[in-house]
Amino acid sequence: MSLINRMLQDLDARGVDQPLPSDVRPLPPAPRSRRPVILGGLALALLAGGLVLYQLVPWPAPDALVSPASPLPLAAVTAVAPPPAPPPDLATSVPLPPPVEAPKPVALAPVVDTRRAEANQHSRSAPSIAPSAEKKSTVEKPAKASAVDGGESVAASRRQPEALPRRPAVDQAPPAAGKAAKEPTIARSDSAASPRARAESEYRQAIEAVNQGRVAEAVDGLTRALHGDALHIGARQLLVKLLLEAKRVDEALSVLHEGLQGQPAQLGWAMTLARLQVDRGDLAGAWQTLEFSLPAAGHHADYLGFAAHVLQRLGRHREAIAHYQAAARLAPGDGRWWLGLGLAMESEGRVSESREAFLRAKQCGNLGSALSALVEQKLR
Repeated sequence: MSLINRMLQDLDARGVDQPLPSDVRPLPPAPRSRRPVILGGLALALLAGGLVLYQLVPWPAPDALVSPASPLPLAAVTAVAPPPAPPPDLATSVPLPPPVEAPKPVALAPVVDTRRAEANQHSRSAPSIAPSAEKKSTVEKPAKASAVDGGESVAASRRQPEALPRRPAVDQAPPAAGKAAKEPTIARSDSAASPRARAESEYRQAIEAVNQGRVAEAVDGLTRALHGDALHIGARQLLVKLLLEAKRVDEALSVLHEGLQGQPAQLGWAMTLARLQVDRGDLAGAWQTLEFSLPAAGHHADYLGFAAHVLQRLGRHREAIAHYQAAARLAPGDGRWWLGLGLAMESEGRVSESREAFLRAKQCGNLGSALSALVEQKLR
C-alpha cells in the first residue's frame, strides 16, 4: 500500500494531467513513530542505574588487587592453613599489656579460628555432609568460594567475625523422685516470733479487749506482754491504769516499781508511784522513789517541786529550799513553787526572804482559793 501511495505522489509532483479516478487519491504522509526513541531512553536509564549499583555494591577484590604487604587478619591466616594446627600460645608470642581482668576474649579467639579451619577442611573433603544444627546456630554461612584459595581467605577476612560459642547452661538437678517440685514455704509460728513482737501483739489485743469491755482479759494479756518484754512502755502504762481503776493499788505499785527498775528515766511513773506512797503515808518511800529518778529530772519543774514538797514534809527544809528554788527558776510563773519556797524559808527562820517569796506567789495569780488565802495570811 505504501508503494502505490508513493507512486501517486510522484505523479502528482510531476504534474501529470491524466485524470485519476475519483476513488484513487494519494494518502497523507504517515506520522513518525516515537516508540524507538522512548525505548532507547529507557535502555540508557537502565544501563546507567546498573552501573551505579555496580559501583555501590562492595564486590570482593581479585587477588591481583590485594597488596602483598598488607597483613591478613588472624582469622584468614588460620583459615587457609592446610593442617589444623593447635592454637598458639598468645601469651608468649605477642606481648600484651597487663590486663585488669583475666583476658578471656584473647584466649577464646584462637580456639574459634581453629574450629573454623577444621570446618573448612572438613567441608572440602566431604562437601555432601550437611552441617549439624548446633553449628548452624553459631557459625555464619560461608561466603562464595572463589576459584583460588587466596580468594577464599580474602572473602573470609571481609566477613563479620563469627559468633562465639555459647557456654552450655548448667543443668539443674532433677527433682527427687516421689517429691513434688514445690517452692519451699516457711510457716511463721508464735514460737519463732521475737519477744518484742509477741509483746506488741498482746498489747494490741488488750486494747481491743478494753474497747469491748473485757477488762480482765486485757489485764491478763498485758501481764503476759510484760513477761515477754519488760521494757514495753505502752503495755505497762495501760496495765497500771486498769489496775488503779479496779482499785488494785498494791498490784499497781508493784508494776510501777518493777518498771522503774529497768527504766528510771520514766518520770511519770516515778511521780505516780510517789503520790501513791504519800497517800499511804509512806513519805520516806516516796522520797526514795523520787530520788532514784532525780538525775533524769534536771529540767522538769513539776518533778523538782514535788520532790521539794516531800522533803518539806519530812522536815528536811534546807534540801527542800534548794529544790523549790530550782523549780521556780524553771517555771517562774507558777505560784506553787514560790509559796513552798516561802514556807521552807520561814521554817528556817529566814523571814524577810520568805516574805519576798510570798509576794512573788501572790503576783503569779494562778493559785487556788485555799492557797491564795494562805498567802494573804502570811503577808499580814
